[in-house]
Amino acid sequence: MTADELTSALAGTDVEATMKSLGFTPEFVAKNVMSVDGPVTVGQLAMLWMGMPNKHDRKRTRQLLDALTTAGLLTNPSEDTYQRNH
Repeated sequence: MTADELTSALAGTDVEATMKSLGFTPEFVAKNVMSVDGPVTVGQLAMLWMGMPNKHDRKRTRQLLDALTTAGLLTNPSEDTYQRNH
């Protein structure tokens, strides 16, 4: 999924504003969440985003993934794991 496709998929939701307020770009989310085959974990994504994430970075990462789940783009099969809906 490209950043433009993600932006289109999020039209009519507040997820784009949430991403921006948390510090995530559509390009980062499209590449590292929406284009990944298989599950994404909070820790894995936080490491890609911040290198050595602290608890606040992991919290913001979880908030992003939860927002994408609420928007119907991800599922949350376990506490720290998210999977893209096809």
